[in-house]
Amino acid sequence: MSIIKRIAVLGAAVALLASPVAAAMTAAADTPADTPGAGAAAGTAAVSAAPSPAEAEAAAKATAARLAARHIVDVPVSFTVRNTNGSKAGCRTSGATQRISGHLTAPASVWAGGKRAVTLYQHGIASGEWYWRLDVPGYHYAEELALRGHASVTIDRLGYGASDRPDGFDTCIGAEADIAHQIVQQLRAGTYALDGKPAEGPDTAQGFGTVTLAGQSNGGQVAQIEAYSFGAVDGLMIMDWTDRGLTPEANTRFFSALQGCMAGGQPSREPSDPSGYVYYDLGPDQFRRGNFHDTEQRVMDAAAPHQNRHPCGDMSSQLDSVFTDLEHLGSITIPVLLVYGDEDARVTGGAAHQRLFTGAPTELVTVPGAGHYATMARSAASTFDRIDAWLDARGL
Repeated sequence: MSIIKRIAVLGAAVALLASPVAAAMTAAADTPADTPGAGAAAGTAAVSAAPSPAEAEAAAKATAARLAARHIVDVPVSFTVRNTNGSKAGCRTSGATQRISGHLTAPASVWAGGKRAVTLYQHGIASGEWYWRLDVPGYHYAEELALRGHASVTIDRLGYGASDRPDGFDTCIGAEADIAHQIVQQLRAGTYALDGKPAEGPDTAQGFGTVTLAGQSNGGQVAQIEAYSFGAVDGLMIMDWTDRGLTPEANTRFFSALQGCMAGGQPSREPSDPSGYVYYDLGPDQFRRGNFHDTEQRVMDAAAPHQNRHPCGDMSSQLDSVFTDLEHLGSITIPVLLVYGDEDARVTGGAAHQRLFTGAPTELVTVPGAGHYATMARSAASTFDRIDAWLDARGL
């Protein structure tokens, strides 16, 4: 790892140890991660076998058939962006041209010229686009929102999944926000690319007059940085993210992963891939216990194989960006929806985070019994209804 990259990671460590969470982190670090009570979520089922490749393929085909039968357009899309950082959250980037992959999922009526509104979704640091597209009936977020009349664009962020995966130190939280802004602009102008022909509606990219930005976990931080840096969206949804409410369990995971980054990280996926990536959770058991509560076993089983490494640059720039958030969140004036599970092992203090948006009309949704992946709890349908109502009430 180069001297510049090492300094960036060490800077994150110094900032972390100087922050108010340091004491909690130190206490949590003294508790082995896999001991009972160390972040375990009561009501979460035991680990069972993940779906086989054949079962996963069958589930994906069933999802596609279900969407078609319900007249939901689900088409692959891509965005050509620059890995730059013009946000207020200062951090280094490569400046390279990159490709971001995702999907546009919408009722056929929207694609055919109906309501020209869309929401762009940013996943968290320990997930990917799959978070919004889980092949389990009733839990495929983009499908459920389409059934309620809304268009969604879900993506793999830079460094994740099907999108370009550069050296993990060549991007950062501010760059993710800048890229989100570039995608918002392309959605408005209709200058993104369709990577497939939709079953219904036009076969060329369409522009949207109204764009909402949503983010889950640290994708929520990306979303709010975009909102206060560029002011280019009409609504903001923050799910399972607070700047000052990270739990000792979350901080333990963070510090452990940061140590991996200080050692240079690992390849993003295959041995020949770019390096500078680490896992946030060490193994499927930590992944399940940290993210789920009151969740069906089939949902956890479908999600677990998707666990992935994330770019070190995203994580090493995260804490410094928290202080930037605290300075600028009050400047946001668009409507803000905040969604939290009340059994989240990673994030607390939703009401306190809501109060930071002093210039915006806000609404807080607390999901009883839900964990960090609040929209994957058994209560998911009622959460989708609350999100639908909020979007509808504001014309988003």
